[in-house]
Amino acid sequence: MTMFKRICALVVAVPLSGVLAGAVFAATRSGEAQANSPQVAGQSKSDTSAVFPTNKQNEPTIAVNPVNSLFLIGGANDEQRQPGCGPGPVRGATIASDCSFFPGVGTSGVYTSSDSGATWTNRGLLDEQASWQGKGVLSDGDPVIAYGPKPVDGGGFSFASGARAYYSSLGSLTGVKGSEYVIISYSDDNGVTWSAPIIGTTKTSGVDFNDKNWLAVDTSPSSPYFGKVYLSWTEFRSNTGSGYGNEPVMVSSSADGGASFGAPNQLSPAANNGTGNGRQGSSVTTGPNGTAYVAFEQGPSQVVTVSGDGGKSWTRPATIGAVTDIQDPIPGANFRTDSFVIIAADPRRGSSTVYAAWATLTPSGGRVVVATSTDRGTTWSNAVQVSGNEGYAFFPGLDVAPDGRVDLAYQALVAKSGAVFGTGNAAIDTFAVSKPPSATGAWSAPVKITSVSSDPAVSAQNNLQRQFWGDYTALVSDATGAWFIFTDSRRGSGCPAVDAYQKYLVDAGMVIRGDMADRLGQRDTGVNPALSDPVVKPAPGTTCPSQFGNTDAVVAHFNISTAGVPVAGARR
Repeated sequence: MTMFKRICALVVAVPLSGVLAGAVFAATRSGEAQANSPQVAGQSKSDTSAVFPTNKQNEPTIAVNPVNSLFLIGGANDEQRQPGCGPGPVRGATIASDCSFFPGVGTSGVYTSSDSGATWTNRGLLDEQASWQGKGVLSDGDPVIAYGPKPVDGGGFSFASGARAYYSSLGSLTGVKGSEYVIISYSDDNGVTWSAPIIGTTKTSGVDFNDKNWLAVDTSPSSPYFGKVYLSWTEFRSNTGSGYGNEPVMVSSSADGGASFGAPNQLSPAANNGTGNGRQGSSVTTGPNGTAYVAFEQGPSQVVTVSGDGGKSWTRPATIGAVTDIQDPIPGANFRTDSFVIIAADPRRGSSTVYAAWATLTPSGGRVVVATSTDRGTTWSNAVQVSGNEGYAFFPGLDVAPDGRVDLAYQALVAKSGAVFGTGNAAIDTFAVSKPPSATGAWSAPVKITSVSSDPAVSAQNNLQRQFWGDYTALVSDATGAWFIFTDSRRGSGCPAVDAYQKYLVDAGMVIRGDMADRLGQRDTGVNPALSDPVVKPAPGTTCPSQFGNTDAVVAHFNISTAGVPVAGARR
């Protein structure tokens, strides 16, 4: 996923008053489960046999069936069909260090659970669905999944007919070079089968590069727009010649169950003229009366636009709160980061409350903050810090349960030394907090919900130039608690040779590119001799442990009660 980055000296101090310090609370969790199980669909032993980059999953998403919470669907950037590094029957005669994305192989994985997330099945890639065959679309990851009501004959929607799941992903079109579109596929059987891909951006330009898509469905029966699907993204347009390409945030919607999407609305200015007003990282939610919200990062602020007429018109971006991007990379690690905002609305009928969460830089490092609006996004409270001192916090997920309980989880990194990076230097764990439905209720203290830490040095971009942890996580809530899905490397192994290569690049001041450059066919060769020279660049297949690069999409289920008792329906 392409991201803009700002250079900003401002460090925002965030108050600690939002954390329920010293309060009595109880937490239960049902453990963690690997969603992409087995790591390669149809290969039962692949959790230990798959090699890099086949064993690489990140940027996960999750949704729970609102009619029957036994059913959940997950997804991730998933390279399970990518070939291993170096020469072979797929890559042919190439250098041993070539681990690049192989042309024509999709990367949007699907995972399903029918027992409330206790166990999962890897369903493979969207591209392997029969409905996708011959459509000329290749999935390119960045998945977001959401449930809504099923369409009914004669028009309209009803949960009495069941629930429809929607999967949003980046996608490229056969014969169109250098482009990324946002595509949608839907499922009426809880993720087992999926529809043919639909282009949600409507505009099919080979110049535009669409990115950081998000998806939400109006699930409130009291809403006049019940069943409507909203899709947002950032449209990176052709370079203007000034060195800064135009990049507006866009939104389109579907009123026919995802069969088609209307013309998009532009929600922000387009120009990124070097003044720090670039924008990225949109998130969408809907309220119980049909109000739709799209939040995104714009310059030094998190902002929101609002629609009260089903997406026909939108307000100008209004400030939610200030943001200073967390460090890229986090000291002690080497993966890219972001401070994207997540927005979620209280679904209770008559509620006008909306929450927004993001990671921001403080004097103590990355911390997760939450701002609240009680007037449908018109005004916002000061952001309060909800993460503690458990590490450098990043990548939050947020949702509101049917009873108004607010659940949030995030990852936090602790490093032995912030001055170096590499195998064994840093550890990542996952933490959760909750706030009761009461408007005056405070946030719980953070609860650790992972049992095993992850080493980010296990991960890597396909070009090996940096570690890679993705750009986001996801969380979904229901009456029993919340499910948080995140990148996890507990089953992987670091590689000293890759650590040394990445340090060499940093010390030499070489340009470090992201994974998307490989997706667009820009291979390492010809950029800098050191990046492809087999003497300098390691070959994972011969110089690294077999489990190097092994990152999974892991789901943790948790519930927290600040009243001192477990949330109703909690599973132990």
